[in-house]
This record gives sequence, structure tokens and C-alpha cells, in this order.
Amino acid sequence: MNARRTLLAHLEICRPDSMFYAGLVGLAGAVLAARLNQTDPETWRLFAAWAAPTFGWIASLYGGDYFDRELDATAKPHRPIPSGRMSARTAFTGMVLTIGLGLVFAVALTPLNLALGVVAVVTGVSYSRTFKARGLAGNLMRGVPTALAFLVGTTASGPVPPWELLPLALAFWVHDSASNLVGALCDRDSDREGGYRTYPVRYGDGSTLRMLTVLNGVWIALAVGWPLVLDTEALELSLLWPFLLVALPLCWTCFLMLARAARPIPRLAALRAHEVLVGERLVLACGFIALGGGLALALAVLVPAAVLTAAARSVMRRRDHPSLAR
Repeated sequence: MNARRTLLAHLEICRPDSMFYAGLVGLAGAVLAARLNQTDPETWRLFAAWAAPTFGWIASLYGGDYFDRELDATAKPHRPIPSGRMSARTAFTGMVLTIGLGLVFAVALTPLNLALGVVAVVTGVSYSRTFKARGLAGNLMRGVPTALAFLVGTTASGPVPPWELLPLALAFWVHDSASNLVGALCDRDSDREGGYRTYPVRYGDGSTLRMLTVLNGVWIALAVGWPLVLDTEALELSLLWPFLLVALPLCWTCFLMLARAARPIPRLAALRAHEVLVGERLVLACGFIALGGGLALALAVLVPAAVLTAAARSVMRRRDHPSLAR
């Protein structure tokens, strides 16, 4: 029983409803760089491009629960650390171990990735320790590791990321910053109570929605405009557009759910909107996997990721937010 309890606590911290995204972004970088470089990377290199960001993302989740344990004790007492199902030391150890695993896979692609790994660790820890409580800077800091995940993935076919892919790395950076801003809106009340001066706490719902409009506009312009202006025949753009035609309406749906909600925006409404984003970003990442690696590969990773995400979301919804299950 204790082993099962411990396993469930670790799974809860790892948030299987969100842990697949970073790996897909890394894989997107790998196949796009391979297509532009006209190379055919070995299977283990594609796996490493997926595994390095995945372990890095899991490390950020362990770190988030570790650094937020005092805030969670008041706002989220059901979380593993404040509920007593996991010690703070165990969470810290989990963070260190998964950072190490992520770095092993990243450096296996190229030793130069050690620099990107250090930046990812510094930004991740800085977000949890300092920037989360400092408005928009926190949201932008949280988006950095996703851009780095993409860049690490690109090194599966060469030691240096192709310069043509830098605008897309920026798109993933801004996209994840926008997603994090919606997450901050979900936690606005508990963050205010805990003294965290996040953007929604500082400026309110109206300003948050306006900033969300700006961030969404930037990443959409980059994601849609980048393939249009890229002068190459290596990419078959017809493979990307169906995914964007799903992802963009999902993004708009999330925004409308927030815009039409009561004021102040209830936590339940924000959580429902964030659930839409969880699916949207999987589709977005897989669109660029299709662009670089083909439709079969994109569907082969999207379908299981979506199914596992939906199943995990359903279980966590019933456990943590029973009102969402209705």
C-alpha cells in the first residue's frame, strides 16, 4: 500500500496530463532540422531529442512542487508534499535526478547542449524561486525552457541549430509564456493569498486578457508566417496547415471562454480554458512534426499523447477538481 501511495504521489507531481508536450517540441526540432539539413538521424538521436526535454520538463515539475511547498500548504493542501505523501527532500532529489537524465540525453546529441542545459536549469529554478512572483517576467521566464527544448531537438542532426529555425523557437517560447499566463490566472486567488505578485494578481483580469491577446498574436504570427517566408522546397507545407486549422481555433476557444466568463474570472472557468490549451499545444507541436517528419510520424506520437493526456486529465480532474468532472 505504501509503495502504491508513493508511486501515485510521484505520478501526481509529474502531471501526466502535461508531461508529453516538451518532448514533442524537441522531436519537432529534430525532424525539422533533419529535413533542412537533408540528413537522416539515427533512431536513438530522435529518441534523445524527445527524452532530453521530457526529463527536463519533469524536473521543472518536481522543482515547482518543492519550491512552492509553503504556498501549496495553504492553497493546495492535497498536493503530495503538503499532504505528507512525499517529503520535500524526495521532491528535491527527483528534480536533481531528472535534471541529470535530461542532461545525459542532451549531451549525447552534442556536448554543446551542456550550455543549453545549464540555461534551462538556471531559468527553471529562477522562475520557481524568484520570477514567478514578479509579473510578466515570470511568464516569459517559464517559456524559455520550451524554446530550449526545441533547440536541443535540432541538434539531433547537427551540432548547431539551423538559423532558419530560430523564429520557430521564439514562437514556442511565446506560446508557452501565454499558456503559463493562463495558468497564473487559474491560481490568481491562491497566489495573492501567498504573496505571489503574478501578472493577474498585479493587474487584474482585463489586463491579463489584453496581454494574452498580444502573446497569442505574436506566436501565431511566427508559427504561420515562418513557413510562408522560409525560402526552401524541403518542407511540404500542406502537412502543417491541417494541424494549424485545429490548433488555432482551440486557442481562440480558450480565449473566448476566459473573455466571456464572469468577473473576476472564476477559477473553475480558468481551469476549463486551460484544459483546452493542453490539447491545443499537443496539436501545434505535432503539426511541425508532420512538417519535418511526415504525417505518419505526427499521428503516431499525437494519438497516444492525446489519449494518455485525456485519461490523466480525467483522473486528476476527479481527484483535485470534482466540479470539473460534471
